[in-house]
Amino acid sequence: MHVQENEPGESPEKKSHVNWSLRRGVAPTITALVFALIVAVVWIASSTRGAPRPDTFPTGLLAVIPDEGAQAPKQTLVGVSLSPGWQPTITIDGVAIPDAQLSAGTRQLGEFFFSPGEDMVFSQLRRGQVCARVVAIPTIDVEVDNIDHRWCWTSF
Repeated sequence: MHVQENEPGESPEKKSHVNWSLRRGVAPTITALVFALIVAVVWIASSTRGAPRPDTFPTGLLAVIPDEGAQAPKQTLVGVSLSPGWQPTITIDGVAIPDAQLSAGTRQLGEFFFSPGEDMVFSQLRRGQVCARVVAIPTIDVEVDNIDHRWCWTSF
């Protein structure tokens, strides 16, 4: 076996050797692994982002505020967005909200929201997990079940 020795005055870096990144297959393999890792991170992040949402709401219920599993301040709006033709009753932690206090939304558009404050059932929501329930009945003559939906979020 022949070993190349350095000439006098020649630095050891000038030895003839092949850079590891130029070896056959190393660079493409590392590139593929980095790409696969990036794809995996993006997929995991997108599949776990945000609060869990129900697959579907009952017929007539378009949205709930705050979202199921969300984090919201103690003064947040609580309510529902309904298709036209529904009259809701909303309870928060078992306390019924009077219909007159569901005034933070536009009723004609099916928005029924409660805003905590002075002279309201709640001046602010408590900290921790808060749950609300909406029971809505159709005000027009349709063959559909009442809406009965419960959701929870964390208040801070």
